[in-house]
Amino acid sequence: LQFASAGRYKIIYVAPERLETHMFLEFAGSVQISMLTVDEAHCISQWGQDFRPSYLKIVQFICNLKHRPVLSAFTATATENVKEDIVCVLGLQKPRILVTGFDRKNLYFAVETPRRKDAFVMEYIKAHTGESGIIYCATRKNVDTLYEKLRNERVGAARYHAGLNSEERKVSQEDFIYDKCPVMIATNAFGMGIDKSNVRYVIHYNMPQSLENYYQEAGRAGRDGGQAECILLYSAQDVVINRFLLDSKEQNQEFTQEELKAIRERDEERLRTMSYYCMSKNCLREYVLRYFGEYGSGSCGNCGNCKSEFEVTDVTEAAKKIIFCVREVRGRYGINVVAGTLSGSDRAKLQEYGVSSYASYGRLNEMTETGIKQIIHQMLLDGILEVTKDKYALLRSSALSEE
Repeated sequence: LQFASAGRYKIIYVAPERLETHMFLEFAGSVQISMLTVDEAHCISQWGQDFRPSYLKIVQFICNLKHRPVLSAFTATATENVKEDIVCVLGLQKPRILVTGFDRKNLYFAVETPRRKDAFVMEYIKAHTGESGIIYCATRKNVDTLYEKLRNERVGAARYHAGLNSEERKVSQEDFIYDKCPVMIATNAFGMGIDKSNVRYVIHYNMPQSLENYYQEAGRAGRDGGQAECILLYSAQDVVINRFLLDSKEQNQEFTQEELKAIRERDEERLRTMSYYCMSKNCLREYVLRYFGEYGSGSCGNCGNCKSEFEVTDVTEAAKKIIFCVREVRGRYGINVVAGTLSGSDRAKLQEYGVSSYASYGRLNEMTETGIKQIIHQMLLDGILEVTKDKYALLRSSALSEE
């Protein structure tokens, strides 16, 4: 800080928590700061996927300065709501808003649903021997298990998660960056500030909690502009794991109960949006771009869905019966119960709910529950049905249902 006061440093990089310390406040009061830049600025917004109360202290810090510096803010994942919030919360005055675009045409996106994820990963790595890649897992346990399996197959792999000590993490990171170990298996603790240019693939072993997280992590591929692949391995269990992680998330004591409820609802909404991405048969790139407020051509020609052939089926009659069932149960149940009711399932849980007394019971017994769920997910994507924002995700009819 003494060197900074003497003008020896042009840039100081600090955590927002630092702005509250007495020593730093003394320093800030004795110098003229020409520009204050907020990095990862989505953290300042209550709509951001990683909202942190400490970021709000930045505003207080600016107000206490003798001279207001030029303000700038940067983020790689800002939806329209987040952009508006950043401008508002920071009190930016006549800001120039620059959007460089979210579309990275060199990245190929795909969603796979393999029965055995380990076998898929092993096969993929062997087909891309010598190439550098990252495999993201939702839990430390998955990282450790996959790491051991790859090492047993003599794959040059490193691992990274918060359960390792700082020296172990440092060694792993350097082994990966300097290509000693071409494959990195990690939780989302890995990646901030990593700018390795030759990452040829990013595989998500589990579905992330939000599209923001996914696009940030997948975007670590192909930074040299070369072709790279971003593959998400999806299973229904991923939703269960993510919901458990949300339930286990440490609650910030600075929030009121009302604020915590709103944050949880937004987390649930993001999780649903992410799971719809995994189930969509439309262009995956278009899905991501629309989420961030951009529009492409509707078909990119370079994603798993655009390169696949799907059989188009008219499910109007089934959709009508689904809407009838949702209305008949008066929005008291989620997808699993509605699908089970329509298929005529005799599961104990359904019998406990007394669903066999509904007129809808068994109305789609020629279909599997999985098939009914696929139609419901498509109806949700198209806005023909809606779900409540809480973790129960109860089905409701929408304004489009009647139409």
